[in-house]
Amino acid sequence: MIEIAFDNRSRTVQPRVSVIVVDWSCRESFHVLKYLNEQSAAREDYEVVWIEYYGARPKALETAATGVHPNPMIDRWIIMNMPGKVYYHKHLMYNAGLIAARGEIIVICDSDAVLRPSFIKSIIKTFEDNPGVVLHLDQVRNNDKRFYPFNYPPVDEILGKGCLNWKDGKTTGLLDMDDELHARNYGACFCAKRRDIINIGGADEHDDYLGHVCGPYEMTFRLRNAGLKIIWHDEEFLYHVWHPGTDGEANYMGPHNGRNMSTTALRVRSTRRIKPLVENPAIRAMRLHPDEIIYEPLLNQCVPEQELDRWAIRNLRPAHDSDELNGMFLKNPLSAIRLATTFLTIGVKQFHMKATRFSRQPKSAMDVFRKAFKAYAFVKNMARYNRYVLRSCEECLKTLAAENVKEFALYGTGDVAKVLYRLSQPSPVKVGAVYDRTEGNSFSSFSVRPVNTIRDYKGKVVVATLAGASESAEFLKSMDVDEKNILLL
Repeated sequence: MIEIAFDNRSRTVQPRVSVIVVDWSCRESFHVLKYLNEQSAAREDYEVVWIEYYGARPKALETAATGVHPNPMIDRWIIMNMPGKVYYHKHLMYNAGLIAARGEIIVICDSDAVLRPSFIKSIIKTFEDNPGVVLHLDQVRNNDKRFYPFNYPPVDEILGKGCLNWKDGKTTGLLDMDDELHARNYGACFCAKRRDIINIGGADEHDDYLGHVCGPYEMTFRLRNAGLKIIWHDEEFLYHVWHPGTDGEANYMGPHNGRNMSTTALRVRSTRRIKPLVENPAIRAMRLHPDEIIYEPLLNQCVPEQELDRWAIRNLRPAHDSDELNGMFLKNPLSAIRLATTFLTIGVKQFHMKATRFSRQPKSAMDVFRKAFKAYAFVKNMARYNRYVLRSCEECLKTLAAENVKEFALYGTGDVAKVLYRLSQPSPVKVGAVYDRTEGNSFSSFSVRPVNTIRDYKGKVVVATLAGASESAEFLKSMDVDEKNILLL
């Protein structure tokens, strides 16, 4: 099934970096290849591996491979020839790229990005200076349609009119310390050592990751569980301009939290799981028998043909999170009312924050329509996000109950903490203490304890927030809280 359409075997020096770019017959511009071949790093230091999921052979790729340049712009072009009835699975493409790659460092980045000439050098230097890390690069986005069809604009122009997330020389995501999970683009550019990725079992090929959700950040969370540190480059970025379908409209999306972050991937952070739910058989062979690798046979074995019928487009249905509450609320209607009131308060606050962004007077009927549509989409996504918060809190309480925990501490006093507290009231697992960096306030019937006393608490501590949860966990560890006692939602 898998075909190696082009292989630059003239390269005898093993590259330091392998850049994997994936396509599922959706790209109409291949400008990323130009930027990848205009790097300040020596060309022998990196290779470009292009993975095509279906069977497209664009003329632009054929030209890039066969060489109008002094050297080919692609080093390996893999065509997977998947049946058209099967939906695309980015994680399978990542694994195919991982098998085909030869570099010590794997880079998975957007296949329609604009890159600065320093891109490869910045990645190499980061790994030289920081052993044991997963590196992410954030993405600058511009939604002005003047760049379509793609016309190779200077980066400074992308940072101008229409730019959505650039401030003071950085992306607004890097400046956002409260909600970095959603403010930063975890799917734009992922970098890790090839051996580290193989050791965790590669990208997870579970059905929940079909289509638009998720991306390489699923591996980020498992690599962190394996002991690696997540870092973000604060000077090197990717740049993206508008094109039709830029946000994946009308795509199938697996379970997500209303803001396009995979709930299955997010759960990895709390379970501390390292291995994938579904490991690719070829990656498993590479993990268990690293000295017996023969690349082409493994590449041929990487497609799990027995799974393809489940991935058929006709069998896919949009994923919906359950709205069912724990049965205990049927026996405790007062608790159910309190929980509903908490969510109503949260919803009003969320809508008020969003409404302030729509306060500018509309200039036309079309502008009114756009604002109404955005408001509707926001309400819909916030409802889904709040369902995700509810389910995460329920799962947390179930995990504690399964470990026979009777009491736990909350770290945080925000909206998520309020939901978790309300859910715990009718459950056998109770909140015993509340800690926060802002001491002296009250939280329901609790006095908030100073965070520097949390080292004296010997039970389980739940980080009661989704935004900045990893950083909060690291802070708790710095306060001598045993990592085994820290739970993330």
